[in-house]
Amino acid sequence: MRWILGILVVLASAVSLALLLMFNHGNLAIFWPPYRVDFSINTAVVMLLALVASMFLGLKAIAQLVSLPGRLRTHRSQRYRERALDAFREATVALAEGRFAKAEKQCQLALHLPEQAGAASLLAARACHGLRALERRDQWIERCAEEFGLKDQALLLAADCAIQDRDGDAALSALNRLQPRNARQVHALRLRLAALELAQQWQALLPVLAQLERRQMLAAHAASALRLRAWRNLFNQTGTDLAATKSLWRQIARDLAYESPIAEAAIEAFRRAADFTMAAEIADRVLRRRFSAAAVDLYANLDSLHAREKLHTMEQWLQRWGPEAALLAALGRVCSEQQLWGKAEAYLRESMAKDDAPSTRLALARLLEQTERQGEAAGLYREAAQTQRPPSTSRQAPVMNSASSEAK
Repeated sequence: MRWILGILVVLASAVSLALLLMFNHGNLAIFWPPYRVDFSINTAVVMLLALVASMFLGLKAIAQLVSLPGRLRTHRSQRYRERALDAFREATVALAEGRFAKAEKQCQLALHLPEQAGAASLLAARACHGLRALERRDQWIERCAEEFGLKDQALLLAADCAIQDRDGDAALSALNRLQPRNARQVHALRLRLAALELAQQWQALLPVLAQLERRQMLAAHAASALRLRAWRNLFNQTGTDLAATKSLWRQIARDLAYESPIAEAAIEAFRRAADFTMAAEIADRVLRRRFSAAAVDLYANLDSLHAREKLHTMEQWLQRWGPEAALLAALGRVCSEQQLWGKAEAYLRESMAKDDAPSTRLALARLLEQTERQGEAAGLYREAAQTQRPPSTSRQAPVMNSASSEAK
């Protein structure tokens, strides 16, 4: 509809102009001695309009000709930019697909676009790491930091690559050069946690682990396993130093000390440091809150404690937790130490009925050997040698369940 109206307007304008020129009888005389040229007004107007149009078109053609080199440069720059953007996209996809050689090649093409040159150099370094071209990787990282100004990003990438190479010290060296603001970011904290674990700097690892837990950036089971490993290694490092063991034990929060397997590591550490009273006290507090087969075994192996005292304490645990296989086996061994052969055999056989572990068979075989029943002992020795079983897992205490339900 609009183009029909446009045609009508043009036709109306043409008719109006024709009617106007029809009634224009004037003329124009141009004198250029000895010449004279006469024109009608209509012809003069048409010639003037044609002159203006030709001048306009001529000037426009000259401007286009003059701007041709610049437009050519702009066109070439646009083509380079489009190619660089396409190369950057292809490099990203190739890196995700594991085609590292293609990714590095495309990153080199992507450098033609200055805005993405730094990001392209990071991708190229990652691709070289995948190719195990370590010298080229370090060159890309250095270029990213020095030429493109992405120093912290280059340090994070260097730390990540060092962690993948299992070099915790190199990763920590890179992370320690980060700016404080970037060092507190989640990614930097995760890298630091992994680097500290590789470097076995367990004391420095615990605060970083706590920060990530507060931000909920670690799975709960992974954080618990790593914390347990850290405390176990810290207790192992104390050796037989009782003062260091006590100092380390005081650093553990009370709600964490007895409710997790860290307590078992503490019992073993105090046993090595010859503080058997403290080891027994920790084991007793653990068994008041939850059942732990490891704590029971460690307590039963505290040879410096009086056997009757151990027997009394463990019988209290038996009343609390019921006939657990590990507890019955430990009671059998303690009764054997006291030469209470009947009770020891009863406990060991009841334990075997619940969990036929090779260690329990061996304990019962030794007991039978001491009571001069060599035939039965030999059979149990053979059965224990043929049986291969993983250690039994401890169950969670009902006290813990009720406490957690009350907390909810």
